[in-house]
Amino acid sequence: MSSTCSKAPTKERVPSSASTGTFMPNPELKNQYQADVSLKRVIDLFLPPTIINETQNELDRFGREVLGAEVFRWVSDAERNVPFVRGSGRDAFGRRTDELVTSEGWRNLQKMGLKEGIVAIAYENKYAEYSRVVQFVKYHLWTGSCATVTCPSAMQDGAASLLRRHLSVPEHSSSLTPVARSVLKEALGRLTSRDDDAWTSGQWMTERIGGSDVSGTETLATFSPARPDGSFEATQLDGSPLGPWVIDGFKWFSSATDSQMTIAMAQTPKGLSAFYIPMRRTTPSGGSELNGISISRLKNKLGTKAVPTAELELKGARAYLLGEEGNGIREISTLLNITRVHNSVTSVGLLGRGLAIAKAFASVREMVGKGNKRTLKNIPLHMRTLADITVEYRTQMLFTYFTVYCLGVSDQGRAATTSQATTASERLRPQTAEDLQLLLRILTPVLKALTAKAAINGLQECIESLGGVGYLENEESQHINVARLYRDANVLSIWEGTTNVLGTDFVKILKSRNGGKTLQVVDRWLREALFENNSEASEKLTQLKLQIQQKLQLFSDEVQRKDIDELMIQARELMARFASIVTGTLMVVDVERDSDELSSEILSRFAQKHGFGDVVGQDWKSRLEWDLRIAFGEEIEKSAKPRL
Repeated sequence: MSSTCSKAPTKERVPSSASTGTFMPNPELKNQYQADVSLKRVIDLFLPPTIINETQNELDRFGREVLGAEVFRWVSDAERNVPFVRGSGRDAFGRRTDELVTSEGWRNLQKMGLKEGIVAIAYENKYAEYSRVVQFVKYHLWTGSCATVTCPSAMQDGAASLLRRHLSVPEHSSSLTPVARSVLKEALGRLTSRDDDAWTSGQWMTERIGGSDVSGTETLATFSPARPDGSFEATQLDGSPLGPWVIDGFKWFSSATDSQMTIAMAQTPKGLSAFYIPMRRTTPSGGSELNGISISRLKNKLGTKAVPTAELELKGARAYLLGEEGNGIREISTLLNITRVHNSVTSVGLLGRGLAIAKAFASVREMVGKGNKRTLKNIPLHMRTLADITVEYRTQMLFTYFTVYCLGVSDQGRAATTSQATTASERLRPQTAEDLQLLLRILTPVLKALTAKAAINGLQECIESLGGVGYLENEESQHINVARLYRDANVLSIWEGTTNVLGTDFVKILKSRNGGKTLQVVDRWLREALFENNSEASEKLTQLKLQIQQKLQLFSDEVQRKDIDELMIQARELMARFASIVTGTLMVVDVERDSDELSSEILSRFAQKHGFGDVVGQDWKSRLEWDLRIAFGEEIEKSAKPRL
């Protein structure tokens, strides 16, 4: 008797084709206002519950809208149809026209940002010292979906802050003529409006000779008030007189060329000075033309493709002096403090969006091995990579929004507390207006430098985490186009000061006449933040606080001991060390306010990375479980104890 063994029928294998076979699901982005744990932490840290409740519906709605199909169509249009000058700047008969053409997508994104109050929120001042935090939370949601219309927004905000100071501070406003006051007041109203007639602004400093260094500016300003002689006298488009100064020169990098005004630097007989220049003026025929400005050419850039960046020649551009002659650096510092904060929020905004894309991809991308399918979300090494990026993101978010919070308090012209202050924000608020200004002055260059580097490095990892898809310009799936975010992020370490320029500025602050006082302010702020509270800290958290305090003391001693030339060589390292002290303090305060386990684990990893004392180790399985929780936040069930 014989038996036969039968095999199960083998499923017939079918070759794949362009339209058949395995297709990966399209990654779906979640509303960052709801899903971004680091964003939620800074909101809870720096906003009182009443303001959170008042703003949550608007921010939740905006978080959904920026991920909508229409917005991404505008982004694709703005990226595809880059700005150009019609007819190379001339009409058919050779006359100059300098007609700049931007895409419909760019214009629609501009309108959306203005209508949403991306700048106006700060000047409406509905939330007093918290207005800046509300503004930049909304800005954060906007950054990854706006094709960099936030570039002119930043300069719009900086110009508004500068004009507001000249109109509201008696020592500045008293020197304005009635005509100049009226002109600047009208400009300020347009810069802070949500209406269709709202303005953006340029910021013209960079020239061929100096880059970020404006000391060698070759553009000249001549005082030449117009005299009525019977000939046509041009005006601004609203009928206001043009300024009494005439500007001649060449600006090598001029972003936001489609703006309605600009703040420019030029040399007068008394030195480098700041000027307000309207972009257009009237003509005898009843039309308008550029105000003594011609577009030499548009720049072809690695990123920020949609932003019209030009080389501009100025011949007879009429302008108003801002402040005193020779005080241009002091005037422009007001603007730079604002634009550098914008730059930093853009950095963390792009990194946050890149992480969101990487997480969405990891949730649907399947890997086949040994007959089993696993998503990238379940690959330990992949999760370790995303967790490391997330720890850096959380660190930079706290640093950024603390600076934003300080800026908001500064806008009120005081450092006094209010009844709405949160317990945590009270611990972090500088106690005097002078302390606040000194702290802001030293924070902004460091913040701008380090957030830019974190964004560039982090977004490169996000691209890599998507494999070949990350390397593509995914115009047809713009919501996952992390390559665009990376290209755009690379400018963040350049404009508003390169890393080395900012490092030089940082060292100059430390060795200036107020350098010692500034370090005392930092020390006082740190002590009040870490130790002036009634909560009982664990032994390890107490040791960490002492380590942070000791790091600051060693830093201060080194700065006082070394001369400026030696410190200049170490500027990048010094900025990183200083930032670790500030961010370590912020992370401790964040953890202590609610003893959040996930935040405690992130703090522990931060402390280990930056050498703040001994940190208890974990077995690799426990660390992996925490990797999952850090990368995906509340989506992963709690499964291990934190180390602090």
